[in-house]
Amino acid sequence: MFAGVVLMCLPPLAADQASVCNVLDYGAKSDRSTNNAGAIQKAINACTLAGGTVFFPAGDCLSGTVVLKSNVTLHLSPGATLWGSPRIEDYNPRHLISASGAENIAIEGGGVINGQGEAFWEADFKPKPRPSPLIELYDCRDVRIQDVSIRNAPAWTIHPKNCDRVKIRGISIINHMRGLNTDGIDPDSSRNVIISDCYIEAGDDCIVLKTTARGPGQVLPCENVTVTNCVLISSASALKLGTESHADFRNCVFSNCVIRRSRTGIALLAKDGGLMEGISFSSITMETSPKHGKGVEWPIVIDVEKRRADSRVSKVRDVTFSDIRILTKGRVLVAGMPASPLENLTFRNIVMRITGFEQVEGVSKLRGGTVERQPDVVDLGSTPSAFILGHARGVRLRDFKVIWDTGEPGLERHAIYGEALDDIRIEGFEGRQAVAGGQLAAILLKGARSIYMAGNRAAAGTNVFLRLSGVSESEVVSSGNDLSRARLAMAH
Repeated sequence: MFAGVVLMCLPPLAADQASVCNVLDYGAKSDRSTNNAGAIQKAINACTLAGGTVFFPAGDCLSGTVVLKSNVTLHLSPGATLWGSPRIEDYNPRHLISASGAENIAIEGGGVINGQGEAFWEADFKPKPRPSPLIELYDCRDVRIQDVSIRNAPAWTIHPKNCDRVKIRGISIINHMRGLNTDGIDPDSSRNVIISDCYIEAGDDCIVLKTTARGPGQVLPCENVTVTNCVLISSASALKLGTESHADFRNCVFSNCVIRRSRTGIALLAKDGGLMEGISFSSITMETSPKHGKGVEWPIVIDVEKRRADSRVSKVRDVTFSDIRILTKGRVLVAGMPASPLENLTFRNIVMRITGFEQVEGVSKLRGGTVERQPDVVDLGSTPSAFILGHARGVRLRDFKVIWDTGEPGLERHAIYGEALDDIRIEGFEGRQAVAGGQLAAILLKGARSIYMAGNRAAAGTNVFLRLSGVSESEVVSSGNDLSRARLAMAH
């Protein structure tokens, strides 16, 4: 039952005097059986006239779709829970909270929004018709979502589409880890977005930037995005750009995040012709694990591939990873395609601690849903190496360390594998192949040009430090390497 102070909605005396509208005063019932959408909508409509707050006191309130309008804040006080209706008929459109073309809107407070996702899945988590996204904000300006807790979204949770100046801070999202498509936050063709201080558990991607072709008009870029100070747990990717990439991604910064129990830590999947550039990831600690205990782990993935035969070719360039700590049984896979090699990539101060060995034979790369396999596909997914790099130019690996901490008999793995590379600098690498004295080289470069090796150090047990395949030794410039513990410094 609702409790707490009852605040009345009074007619404004002046245009700048905001209203506070308590949903109880508009007929909302304190139970989990009455659809209070009509009462809440009346409160929103009253507040939007002069701007104000729709107030939910402590207690339960069930609702279907409500439309948030300009200059209105939904305030869920501590102890208040807004329950999404378990009936799909109560959603029109299919969202709990919807806004279109609104300005200066907010969802705030110490309360909870519960989407009752379990009502929209079969016992095996096969989805029924369901509201998605739970919170849909289309073509809005000056959006703030702060301090609320969101639970059990039936599918996507928060979707700012074609929005400008979005701030999401201090929220928690906990969805069922087996709930299909239960993304956390999906900024889509939006700009000037700040996401900070959030805790997210998601059955799909936690924070994923997209440029989808949804809705009318031209597809807009996703740009000027900052994500920082978040803890993320995902059945899919914790931080991701794509796969939907119909327009560009520019000037996106991800920092100070902890990623745990996630199949993929970071993914850039470019499939639809958009450009990804000016992207950086820094000060991130990640621990990966297989999705629902099955399959392989991908700490970092970059992949360029055409979704369909008639898709435009995407491009990825000017991407930086720095101060990254990885605990994994999996492999990093970074690959362009012959028609669109990756450009200007930097990996700096990276530590990979490998805690076990996956079976890689026959494994395909992480491709994303609804991607048709094309004849010119590049798939290095079965490569036996901790770090896999293909079809790229202008690559910098600096202060990169691979530690084999498996506690079990090792399987043959390279530390670094590179294919079809042009202009690669490896500086300050430390490590060896997985098996001490094993047959594979610590580093294998295949079909590479313009190679610079400096300040690298072979770990004890290194067999061949650098093996070249289809590469002339004249392509290699070497300086200041300590390879005294390698049986052989370089071989073909």
